[in-house]
Amino acid sequence: MLLLQKFQKLYSTPKLLKVKSFYFLVFFLYNCSSIPLFSDKCDFPNQALEPGGIINLIKNDINHNLLNIDYLECGIGNNTRIIAPIPYNSDKRLFEVLGIQIEEKSFRNSYIKITDKKFNQISKVDLIRIEKERKKYIDSLEREYYATNLDFPLLTPTKGITSSEYGVKRFINNVQRNPHLGLDIAADIGTPVYAVADGLILLSENFFYRGKFILIGHDNNFKSSYSHLSKILVKANEQVTKGQLIGLVGKSGRVTGSHLHFEVLFFNKKLNPELFIQ
Repeated sequence: MLLLQKFQKLYSTPKLLKVKSFYFLVFFLYNCSSIPLFSDKCDFPNQALEPGGIINLIKNDINHNLLNIDYLECGIGNNTRIIAPIPYNSDKRLFEVLGIQIEEKSFRNSYIKITDKKFNQISKVDLIRIEKERKKYIDSLEREYYATNLDFPLLTPTKGITSSEYGVKRFINNVQRNPHLGLDIAADIGTPVYAVADGLILLSENFFYRGKFILIGHDNNFKSSYSHLSKILVKANEQVTKGQLIGLVGKSGRVTGSHLHFEVLFFNKKLNPELFIQ
């Protein structure tokens, strides 16, 4: 009944339609629920109920059958927990039905003016390249792989100064672009970049936008990526360990200055890296 009342507050439709809509939503959520991953080890960071955060709750405290996103079930017995990503653009109402309130978070705006034509114009040849790289990236995200020993906190990937945080709303030449869903660490070209955890190199490529780029698959469908490198020191399908040197900071790809663009993904949803690193 409490779930029904919460759902009814969301809509101003007649009572009968509300009831039908509620059961449709429950049916939809239940049937969209994915089979979870399971792990005995459960040392994920504390819960952060905000865009780019995670759900971290005792299993018995949440009706996980209504979760319409992939999640990890970890721990043993009464200490079993549900760990799930909260994507940047989540529909908060789907979490409210579960009794979970996602906090409002204000992200700052960033305005950049670029006059160099090389950054404002993309050739047909480059567009074809970009599409091929996009497909390769998606295929790598969906690839099955084996990795072990994911432990938190993650290692900070490089030394430098945070130049742009997660969630920044970007405007380039007064045109709004996609939000910044990673962490930018400004550093000199050649600064060492390290693997934040044990894993498998899923991609080691030179992309149009990302430049020299590494994608690592870790345990429990957790991934990390490293963009705009000046040099890549690992190859695809290579196993790496936490703290291993994998590349050097650079300014390759579509950027104006040297920095590392670092991302973390949980079930392929880009989350706030600062919640996971030291």
